[in-house]
Amino acid sequence: MTDSGYTDRIIRDHIGWLADGASESYFGPETALLAYGRPMAGVRDRPAYVPAGQKRQCYANCVKAVLPASPGREELFYAEGFATTKPGQLIPMQHAWLVDQQGHVIDPTWGNAHEHLYFGVVFKTSFVIDMLCVADMVPGILSTPVLMRQNLGTRSLFEAALEQRYHPLFNSAADESSALRIGIRPPAVLIPALSGV
Repeated sequence: MTDSGYTDRIIRDHIGWLADGASESYFGPETALLAYGRPMAGVRDRPAYVPAGQKRQCYANCVKAVLPASPGREELFYAEGFATTKPGQLIPMQHAWLVDQQGHVIDPTWGNAHEHLYFGVVFKTSFVIDMLCVADMVPGILSTPVLMRQNLGTRSLFEAALEQRYHPLFNSAADESSALRIGIRPPAVLIPALSGV
């Protein structure tokens, strides 16, 4: 079985176990990942312009890396889901990482990213900024169920928040900014305020 096949089976089974017993009408982090998540194949080394982040701070580490878009630097995207070590060593754990334009994982938190398998979704950067504003600069989307239920409580809202180049099957009204869909506008001072994230 390939790494992505293993990832898909093991992590989907784990997420299914977490969602077991939830009401059919419930749409939360687990059901969203089961519906929209995918294995992220391909891990690359962390580029020099992405700082090595603090352990156990994956959400903040990734937010810091996607927001300061400087001219000439490649665009990176924020992803959340579950990750685990390659076949059979540990239980999948909630995690955040970056994805480059080719779909390769860049992990600013774990130094041994090539030894891990990733399964999750990639969010639009504008949506990540919106959620930082709503959550008073506390990073994490799927890892914060209340935030998710309040702002992504339906499939259509969740689809609108996904970065379409990585989730091309879901483009109903998703080209419209998720911020406009939920009535949020980030303040102009957002980027300087993130230095403390």
